[in-house]
Amino acid sequence: MSQSPIIYWFRNDLRLHDNPALVTALETGHAVIPVFIFEDLWYNSDFYIGFPRTGDKRKQFLAESLLNLQRNLKERGSNLLILKGDTKEIIPKIAKHFNALKVVAQKEAAWEEISIERQVADKVQLDLIWGSMLYQPDQVDFPVEKSPFYYTKFKNKVLEHPFSPSPVSTPGKLFSPSGNSIPEGIETFNPDSLIVSEEPVLKGGESEGLNRMENYFTERGPQHYGETRNQFQGHNFSSKLGSWLANGTLSPRLFFSRLKEEQEEHPEKQENIQPLLEQLIWRDYFRFLFLRYGRKLFTVKGLRKTEPSMYDDMEAFEKWKNAKTEQPLIDALMNELNETGFMSNRGRMLVSFYLSKEMQVNWQWGAAWFENRLIDYDVYCNYGNWAYQSGRGTDSRVNRKFNLQTQLNKFDPKGTFVERWNPGHQNLQLEF
Repeated sequence: MSQSPIIYWFRNDLRLHDNPALVTALETGHAVIPVFIFEDLWYNSDFYIGFPRTGDKRKQFLAESLLNLQRNLKERGSNLLILKGDTKEIIPKIAKHFNALKVVAQKEAAWEEISIERQVADKVQLDLIWGSMLYQPDQVDFPVEKSPFYYTKFKNKVLEHPFSPSPVSTPGKLFSPSGNSIPEGIETFNPDSLIVSEEPVLKGGESEGLNRMENYFTERGPQHYGETRNQFQGHNFSSKLGSWLANGTLSPRLFFSRLKEEQEEHPEKQENIQPLLEQLIWRDYFRFLFLRYGRKLFTVKGLRKTEPSMYDDMEAFEKWKNAKTEQPLIDALMNELNETGFMSNRGRMLVSFYLSKEMQVNWQWGAAWFENRLIDYDVYCNYGNWAYQSGRGTDSRVNRKFNLQTQLNKFDPKGTFVERWNPGHQNLQLEF
């Protein structure tokens, strides 16, 4: 085995199963040193509107994920160096310290992530491998710069493609050099310091994610998804796998392949399973949009040419984020988000519409609050969906609005969700 190791830089791929970039590093035959950087930019900084980019619940979920990955690596003869600071400075220093041949990592598609990749690549050889999508850019029959603007066209394009996403094998034993010391001036980080709750709503880690997925299939959740997906609450109304998919502790290709198997085994449930499978295609769709449009998806104009009728109204924003709008459903949804770090898909559509189109508050502020609160925060889905719902993204009906009373009547007819999360509200009759 070569004396020059390879640095494996874990990012949003905190798993051993179906990890193409990790497999690529291992196939070189070199010893591999796994590293994760607790990046200051995301985990130790605030938005300009006065709150941290990452809230405590998502930090704990990340910490649990890292600790689980570290245990899984140790079981295979390796370890995980968990460091803290500025990634673009730390990775090159670590590579130099270990006299590494190169650095291997999963490729990302958002602007900040790409910026860090480029700055690391300026100082050290960096091999980037796609791993967070079902369909990689080189596996579709259109160039990234011509990626379909509308979701339906994108979905049809990828589903008609002969390629079918499938997971790669899980590595057995990993070989890492002994004595993984670190250079002076680089700070190690103990994820245990982020564990603030003994009973989290969702527990992070590859093992937990795989277990949750297996239970979901055992309980036949996918077979009912089409009927339950618009509900606000209920047992298995949602897969709730988004948190593990978001930080890569669960592979989207593995989940996709299991859903395809479920469709084959239960053709009578095809229509209920298909919408869940398409949620995974939405994830790819937003990643392709980011690759095509870059920073535009982080601007208030989004992908539209005109300026939006939205304002930096802090008073209105505070009412929205603190569940003080006096709209029972909106406040119930925001209370759930703030307390649990979770919100249903239907709920996210409604609160984003309400902030951006009814209250006319800058949609970016809402996206930022979601970034802080959601355990399943994913930069692509979060900013892509917020742009979509606020009329600044790819919705062909840019002025689409929801009648909240109709939403209540349809999806919470007995008022049980609102009563649970907004007890003592005056009434359910909403007026505009």
